[in-house]
Amino acid sequence: MTRAGSYLGQKLAPHVDKFLIPRTNGHLSTMGRDKVGLVTTTGAKSGRPRPQPLALIDDGDGLLAIGSNYGRETHPGWSANLLAHPDCTVELNGPPAPYRAELLAGDERAAAWATANDVYAGYENYRVNCAPRQIRIFRLRPSAG
Repeated sequence: MTRAGSYLGQKLAPHVDKFLIPRTNGHLSTMGRDKVGLVTTTGAKSGRPRPQPLALIDDGDGLLAIGSNYGRETHPGWSANLLAHPDCTVELNGPPAPYRAELLAGDERAAAWATANDVYAGYENYRVNCAPRQIRIFRLRPSAG
């Protein structure tokens, strides 16, 4: 990712996507069609709804959310929210729907990491940049709500 692309992804795109995704029924974001979903978590400290546009990867068992935080040293806030409150709402390819998040570990995490790298090779650079922090990977699955 270029410096300009990184700036766009970190600073501008989230604001645009919070506006765009709900108005296109979860289909369109700054990254194109059906690639970024609006994940609304419950704030770990505040208890308030926290919408966050996230690249989501369908791995056949659910949607993978990769907590790379662009290779920064700290975990993204949304990942702390999912640890505290795993129930969330996902708006991707349709209206918002209830989901439940599971933090992956062991073989499941390794398989999810391989899938994520197949989709976007930049995740490996993020892993190197944020070491020794281990990037959190969540699987989001539809729930009854």
